[in-house]
Amino acid sequence: MIASFQPPIVVLANGQFPMHTIPLQILDDAGTVICTDGSADTLLQFERIPHIIIGDHDSTSLNKNDFKGLWVDVPDQNRTDLQKTLEWCFANDLNEIAVLGAMGEREDHSLGNLHVLAEFSEKLTVHFTTDFARIYCINGEKTFPSKKGQQISITAIKNVSSITTKGLKYALDNEPFPPACNGISNEAEGDEFSIFTSHPIWLFINHLK
Repeated sequence: MIASFQPPIVVLANGQFPMHTIPLQILDDAGTVICTDGSADTLLQFERIPHIIIGDHDSTSLNKNDFKGLWVDVPDQNRTDLQKTLEWCFANDLNEIAVLGAMGEREDHSLGNLHVLAEFSEKLTVHFTTDFARIYCINGEKTFPSKKGQQISITAIKNVSSITTKGLKYALDNEPFPPACNGISNEAEGDEFSIFTSHPIWLFINHLK
């Protein structure tokens, strides 16, 4: 059954439903939409139907017998529905994931989901897209496309012993980088930029206005 699920794979979490054209386009282009429990109800309100619903199903009003897609019960109360969903994706070789709806409702949930992103970025190619930015967790070296003037923010998850950037207005050159706000609102100088970091960081690539 798993082989029938088509990429791109999009996970819809139960935070703020996207309204910006960029995440909505990701949702429109999805080959498979996976909902974390109650986000299925929100998706149906926008006249879209999920292919898979994963979680303990304590937040959805849907009935298993009425749902035509794949209903995955994961009752573990020690893991969030987003964690359960990404674990299921990893176990089923769905390795490239765009997550929508991970931010914007409750601040504690948003912060927790950023740590979920950090956890699963070690296993999957996964990022969040919100109404404001694409959010990644990276460790090591990576290059990203950009537009001149696009705002880029970098936040350390823990003390970073060395970080280097290329293609950003305010360059970092093999510098220590603590968990603080000094990496907020940098700026892309051209059509790509690169980061090398010795420890995981959150990267926010803000949408152009």
